Amino acid sequence: MAPRIRRDASPMTSIPLPTDFDVRELMSFLQPRAVPAIERVSDRGYARSLRLDGRSVSVSLASETTRAGRRHLTTRSNPALAPHRIRRLARRLLDLDTELAVFRRQVGRDPMLGPLVAIRPGLRLTCYLDPFEGTVRAILGQQVSLAAARTMTDRLVRLVGAPAPTVDDIGLLAFPPPESILTVGVAGLRGIGLTGAKAAALVAVSDAVLRGHLDWRWLRRATPEATQTRLESVRGIGPWTAAYVRMRALGDRDAFLPTDLGIVKAFARLAGPAAARSPERILARAEPWRPWRAYATLHLWRSLAES
Repeated sequence: MAPRIRRDASPMTSIPLPTDFDVRELMSFLQPRAVPAIERVSDRGYARSLRLDGRSVSVSLASETTRAGRRHLTTRSNPALAPHRIRRLARRLLDLDTELAVFRRQVGRDPMLGPLVAIRPGLRLTCYLDPFEGTVRAILGQQVSLAAARTMTDRLVRLVGAPAPTVDDIGLLAFPPPESILTVGVAGLRGIGLTGAKAAALVAVSDAVLRGHLDWRWLRRATPEATQTRLESVRGIGPWTAAYVRMRALGDRDAFLPTDLGIVKAFARLAGPAAARSPERILARAEPWRPWRAYATLHLWRSLAES
């Protein structure tokens, strides 16, 4: 259990939810990925720590329904954030500003994707609020299961993470900043079970952030091609990792991972082995889904739970 830092928590802030918001699907996505040291997931709520402007903040979110049947998100933070800021964070975390009806209309008649979207019309792209954390977790998730990636991330946080403020009486640790990972170094990272390649990649990413080579504001504003190229220029970040970072850490709704094992499996099951024979074939089949290929990815991943 993390030592608890108590400060003044904010009063609850309410955020209206889209009518198509699917709480159950959100929790199904978050639960297997949640890192115990920094996150807690329940049936209708989510709490986590994060770094904002160099300080540690903890936030909690819960879905509520009013007597009139309107659904909203109640949020709380510690230290207290201004209501407009915590609303902005929650909306970015859950991609609440995206009008999914546009996506549904575009792919509704697609024989492969349309039926999947009809089953889960409210599935939304959940993003990491700290792009550095998202990048580190993408590297730790390379070619391993969700459970293994979660375990390695938890070990990393417990190795160098500092106590975070308490929210809703939950004690958490803060995800380590780049400086802490550089201080631990490759040898220290290998001590928690990382391969030499992944340890070196985490050090390289940390160094790239501190040198300004990975500037998150620039990466969000650059073209997808420029962002992909800059990410791949860092040791340990290949095409899959760069695309995943664009998707989950930078909120690119069109990022796509044609070599992802889950995507390949979903294509083979839904469109036949020939459709999944090469990344080029997968890319060609996914072309009509632009600019929503990250959302297509979510639905393809989710479809595997039913296979």
